[in-house]
Amino acid sequence: MFCPKCGTSNLDDAVFCSSCGNNLKVSSPSSPGASYTPPPEFSLGAIPSGPATFTMAAAFTNAINLLKNPAAFMRQNKDNAVPVNSLMINYVAVLAAIPFIATLVGDLWYFAYRGAYGYSFAVAIATYILDVAAVYVIGMIIWRLGPNFGTTTDQAKATLLAAFVYTPVFLISILTIIPFIGWVTFLGLIYGLYVLYLGLPIVLGTPPGKEMTYIIAVVVVAIVVYAVIGAILGAITAIFFVRSFFLP
Repeated sequence: MFCPKCGTSNLDDAVFCSSCGNNLKVSSPSSPGASYTPPPEFSLGAIPSGPATFTMAAAFTNAINLLKNPAAFMRQNKDNAVPVNSLMINYVAVLAAIPFIATLVGDLWYFAYRGAYGYSFAVAIATYILDVAAVYVIGMIIWRLGPNFGTTTDQAKATLLAAFVYTPVFLISILTIIPFIGWVTFLGLIYGLYVLYLGLPIVLGTPPGKEMTYIIAVVVVAIVVYAVIGAILGAITAIFFVRSFFLP
């Protein structure tokens, strides 16, 4: 149901708009929200109609379509029953190759001294494994936190949303091929949070008004996950420098 006053999406049985407080029953007693046409969503271009096919060959096409219009893409695929294993192998693992290659190439030319090759390969491989694992873990977090925010879902849908959230992060990570501008990849994280904000009600059916607290909870737990990832990468870096400069 869309509010005829402000256009906000509400539950079908809602009495008042969750955004502006407009009385939905008075505004539209016979067919609530039926006469309202929501404004067009931000889009960089049209996307193909119908659910996407999550195969390795279609991974980058799906990623681009998601970035073009995340809301429309997620609406088309919210009921797309993609097994977790298939999603991780055919979509996440493919996109995670972008930061793997970018990290490897960037470190190979940036750390041009003794031991750099071993370090570069170790960090790139660790980055790849941890990136894939992070999507799975965030999917678990979204799934397990759901009941606390009025959201009943399953692991497959939660992991699908986590994969959507990480998509812009993976794509923009190509910039890490130039280490001193790698900080720009933070923009991918911002876009990923926007995808999460849109995806919670679309993919998981999170009630209106609970999206932000849900996101905050996910982010807090994700920070812990990334702290662990950073500790692992830091340990690899420390071992590399100790072997390079202090051991014969």
